[in-house]
Amino acid sequence: MFERGMRVRLRDRLWEVEGVKGAGAEALLDLRRADERPGPRRLTVVAGLEPTLRLEPATELRFEVGNPVRLSELHNALALTMAHGRADLLAVEHGRIDVEPYQLVPVLAAMRQPKVRLLVADDVGLGKTIEAGLVLMELARRGRADRVLIACPAGLQDQWVDEMRFRFNLEFTKVDSRKWLDLRRSYPTTVSPWTAAPFAVSSIDYLKTNLTAIQAAPPFDVVIIDEAHHVARAYAGEGRSTATDRSRLARTLADHTRELILLSATPHNGYQESFASLLQLLSVHLAADDGRLDPEMVKPYVVRRLKDDVARGNPPQPISRRNPPQPIEVAPTAREKEIHRRLRGHSKRVLRALRDTDSYHVEAFALEVLRKRALSSPRALRTSLQRRAASLGVAKLDRAGRHRLEALQQYRGDIALTETDLWETEELALSGVAAHLPEDDLREEQRLVGTLLELVEAVTPADDSKLTRLHSWLEGFRAGRRGDRVIVFTEYRDTLDYLEEHLGLGPILRIDGSLPLRKRREVLETFAHTPGAILLATDAAGEGLNLQDACHVVVHYELPWNPNRLEQRNGRVDRYGQVNVVEISYLYLADTRDEEILQRLREKLAEIARQLGSSSDVLGVGGQSQVIDALLEDLPLEELEARLERAAQQVRDYLSTSGALEVLRSLPNEGQAEADTADSRQRASWLLPDFDEYRELVTSVVRQCGGHIHGGDMIITITAGPLLAQYPHVPAEPFPATFLRAVALDPEHRGVAFLTPVHPLVRAVLQRVRTRLYDARAEDRVAVRPVAGTGSGWLFTATGRVQADDGRLLEEPLIPVFVPRMDDGTPGRPSRDETADAKLLRASSARSSGDVVAAARDRLADGFAAARHAAMGEAARRLAERAQQIRAQLAADADRLAADLERWLQAELAEARRRFATGFGDAVQLSIFADAGHGAFHTIDEAEKIVEEEFNRRRDALQRGFGVAGVADPEPVGCLLCVEVGSC
Repeated sequence: MFERGMRVRLRDRLWEVEGVKGAGAEALLDLRRADERPGPRRLTVVAGLEPTLRLEPATELRFEVGNPVRLSELHNALALTMAHGRADLLAVEHGRIDVEPYQLVPVLAAMRQPKVRLLVADDVGLGKTIEAGLVLMELARRGRADRVLIACPAGLQDQWVDEMRFRFNLEFTKVDSRKWLDLRRSYPTTVSPWTAAPFAVSSIDYLKTNLTAIQAAPPFDVVIIDEAHHVARAYAGEGRSTATDRSRLARTLADHTRELILLSATPHNGYQESFASLLQLLSVHLAADDGRLDPEMVKPYVVRRLKDDVARGNPPQPISRRNPPQPIEVAPTAREKEIHRRLRGHSKRVLRALRDTDSYHVEAFALEVLRKRALSSPRALRTSLQRRAASLGVAKLDRAGRHRLEALQQYRGDIALTETDLWETEELALSGVAAHLPEDDLREEQRLVGTLLELVEAVTPADDSKLTRLHSWLEGFRAGRRGDRVIVFTEYRDTLDYLEEHLGLGPILRIDGSLPLRKRREVLETFAHTPGAILLATDAAGEGLNLQDACHVVVHYELPWNPNRLEQRNGRVDRYGQVNVVEISYLYLADTRDEEILQRLREKLAEIARQLGSSSDVLGVGGQSQVIDALLEDLPLEELEARLERAAQQVRDYLSTSGALEVLRSLPNEGQAEADTADSRQRASWLLPDFDEYRELVTSVVRQCGGHIHGGDMIITITAGPLLAQYPHVPAEPFPATFLRAVALDPEHRGVAFLTPVHPLVRAVLQRVRTRLYDARAEDRVAVRPVAGTGSGWLFTATGRVQADDGRLLEEPLIPVFVPRMDDGTPGRPSRDETADAKLLRASSARSSGDVVAAARDRLADGFAAARHAAMGEAARRLAERAQQIRAQLAADADRLAADLERWLQAELAEARRRFATGFGDAVQLSIFADAGHGAFHTIDEAEKIVEEEFNRRRDALQRGFGVAGVADPEPVGCLLCVEVGSC
């Protein structure tokens, strides 16, 4: 309802709206005094708590001929700030990005929905952050993104804040426990911190502890969940899933926002029940609990492209160019073979003895940690063995059973763990063994660990075959590729320390999870400008870092057991913007059964991925317990491959029979989708000023407000001046800036501001111009334009507002109406041709040698009031017609969603009856209710009651926001006095 630049009257005072946080009655308004009466210059109020608050109407439009440039500025400022409701792409040019057509496909898909509920499942490295930012810009352009929350893994928070600021000029606040307390202290208790920080980024794991505050806050306009596969429900058996703290958070957020965007390159982790839970976040009807879905119903909610299916540039070039991974074979020493042999034999003996006991999973967890670290480095294994020895020395009651099982699930799953979390999880695995071992087994375990420690401590860096092989490989690489940089990835910080100390080559740089984002960027900057540099990085440090500009050669010191993590590593360099062919190598420890088996499993997974046409949707099966446990038990290779094949076949069968494969394959007609985006951008050009008009608007208003601009066409230096410096976030000191995207994209110009309509200075300019609607100097709103071929008359412009029944602004068009002058000097019937009127408004002035101002005063003054009345009547008719179209579209959308909801109700009731009829156990689970606390139902009546209650709740929610509450009377903006050039 409220916009920056509006005037409001409050407590018998006139104020200018300087900032809006939130929407509707909960909106926080930052007001600046707009009259000369004494009192506070600024005020912040909650709109719904101020009974005297009302919008101030624009000043009356009178016949006072003024400057056409200032009127043009007003029209352009309104066009750049008003909420257009159509699906045309209006804001995609406002980002600091070189937009590729494929990146606009999810944006247009989102804009075509009545409310955005979208899973963007593009491949790693295609730029999902940018795509989400573009959707966000379009929503903000339409007044649908006043309160936005981005939920992401902890390590990505700073990146989101930085990317949104740098690329889109959107100021997000990182909200953690400390910031939460600051906001709580700074605002009244009636204001939720989630309203006080309207653009917020927060970690998934912090938010899951903040559910009560989220539910108490006003609903968000937009929620973005990055790496959304981390919030899926966990697999709990065929057709069943179980709630986690993260999935409960996701359900809360999905129900507490209008628009929801999920981002994940790996939406399918091998379990159909988990994939179904992601789709159900978008809308409950999209998938059954067991993952069955209707592809035609789901497709509008999912955008999925693989790297091989999209291109960039002109002529189009593949996004990804990657050579096949190359193994670097390592010949282990006799001592190293002995270490792996003893570990393997111990795992086999212990796990087979514990099979079918409660202790099995606890011991498997610990042994998996040791086996993984043994394949990394002697130091990583030594550290874990020391921790294992310490835990074996003190037998204690294990009180962390449930926590340990959850940790195992995260450890084996594709769950984002910080390095601290990884360390604590492995500590938990190694510390809970003593209580599960009989006395004889405990002594045997202590003996084995002691022997292994002696063997590992005897491996010096000079005797370490992997370290020696990496050293020689790097020397050979440098000899043939002088100056090329290399990234070496490892999973463990212990190994990173070890390599940094003993690799013996330079220059060496390192990034690990302990470094803040600012420090990481400093390291990367140094790396990118240091020929021949070697960057040592951990998985946690690599998460979210974009390294494509610095490097294209990656070496994996050890391969993760879960291939999804391998793809995440490779995706740091194999991504949008990489201009070189990506080269990937990995060290392979020959003559060790673990590495041989893992190598065969990787080949098998690659074959399965090729069959299904996707490299990411099945890799998670490699981390399933049935496969990992078989490896730990040292089962024959044939049995291992059989288990992997069974797991993969389950995925194949599900993807094929459920319809998910059709959804997860790349768009069937990417070319047509990109053509649709081009058409949409072309239509939007009619609504907005062109580049020269926009630049002239900004520079002119800066100078009018006492500011200064120096420099050439490429980069200018701007001093905002005292008037504009009063507005939020506008720098008071001079700063370098550019209007040109090509200049802004140059890495050398990172510190140069890009002056798009969302930059704080430009927002202040547009706000300043909008206040002319309330200025007593009416000559700024009436101007003369010579025309040719249309005849003399009055071209009035008006604004209108169409609001939804939930208070949202649905559309705010700028309406031009031409009223012709008749031969007797009176106004004729207003034009009903909206397209012709829009073209007349955007047209340039015709050449004229006569005194057009005098002609306008002579011929158009007397009929001005009558023409204005007629034009406003036609504007009201058009606005009512548009409101009726919106009403019909919303009703159609609501009917379609209601029908989908009814189908969900019947399907869920049928599923409940089917499960009770099969007599499976004492209780029946309907997984969608697990996140709401209804994990199981004991009678069919109980299940049907909860299902119907949920249906009624969602039906009631659907009735809000799909109706037009009101259409405000159009307000006049200005008038162009059109004078036919041959008549003056």
